[in-house]
Amino acid sequence: GHIRLFEFCSQFGNLTVGINADPYLWEKYGKNKTIPLVDRVYVLNACKYIDQVVVFTEKEPTKLISKIKPDLYVKGPDYLNKDIPEKYILNKLNIPLAIQPAEKEYNSSELIERYFNDSAFNKMKKYS
Repeated sequence: GHIRLFEFCSQFGNLTVGINADPYLWEKYGKNKTIPLVDRVYVLNACKYIDQVVVFTEKEPTKLISKIKPDLYVKGPDYLNKDIPEKYILNKLNIPLAIQPAEKEYNSSELIERYFNDSAFNKMKKYS
């Protein structure tokens, strides 16, 4: 789902992806159900659609949005018809919001939960 989102975003120009630091994800999903930041950044930097990856430490990326001031802010289809916390800063800075139209099929947390006890996944985690 994320790759389709990045492909969608890349049609609008250079793509900067903001990514949550580990502590927020540990709080949200649990430490054993998240892929470590170093691995997530590595994978994102390998994606041909992404020009820049930026890590943010706050719960919401409002400070990052204020600093970068993107021409367009894009969220995935799971945010359709939802109020997003970033909306205030987007309106304040007059940054348009786009929602990717494609339907999300699954997320990484679901994959981790499904394969958590799989030996290949556990081997992968030792390199993080």
